Amino acid sequence: MPRLNGQLPSYLYDRLHSMRYPVRESPRAIHAMGDIAPKLESRVIAALANYYAVQTPTQGNLKDRAGAVGERIYRKGGGENVPACQGCHGMQGQGSSRGPRLAGQHSEYLALQLQGFAMAVRIADPMNHHVWVMTSDQIQAVASYLGGRRE
Repeated sequence: MPRLNGQLPSYLYDRLHSMRYPVRESPRAIHAMGDIAPKLESRVIAALANYYAVQTPTQGNLKDRAGAVGERIYRKGGGENVPACQGCHGMQGQGSSRGPRLAGQHSEYLALQLQGFAMAVRIADPMNHHVWVMTSDQIQAVASYLGGRRE
C-alpha cells in the first residue's frame, strides 16, 4: 500500500476518482479500492485528499543503496529514452503539478508501480512510455534511491 501522508491533494483527488474507472488501474489497486472508490462522492474524495495532504510526509532516504545508479537516473535520466524523473517529480521527489510525491514512499511499492507502468498493467501517460525501456536493475535502483524507511 502506498503512503498517502504529505501527498499532493490534486494527485490524491485524481487517483481516487480514477479508481471509479478500473480500466486504467492496476489489479492491486482495484483489489484494494474497487469496492470502496465507486461509492465515494466527490466531496468525500476532496476531504480525504486534503486530510492526507496536510499530514507530515515521510522523508525519503535519497540514498542509492544500489550505488549511484538510482540517483543518476532520477536526476539525469537513464539513457536516451528514459528522462530524468526530477523534471516531473521535483528535485527531492517532493512532487509537483506534473507528478506525485515519490520521496518517502516504500521502495517495494515504487518498484511495483514502475513495473506496472513498464508492463502497461497501470496506464498513465507519459509514465508508460518512460518506464517500458528501463531495465529491472534501473527500476530497483530508482525505487531504492527514493524509498523511505520501512515502518
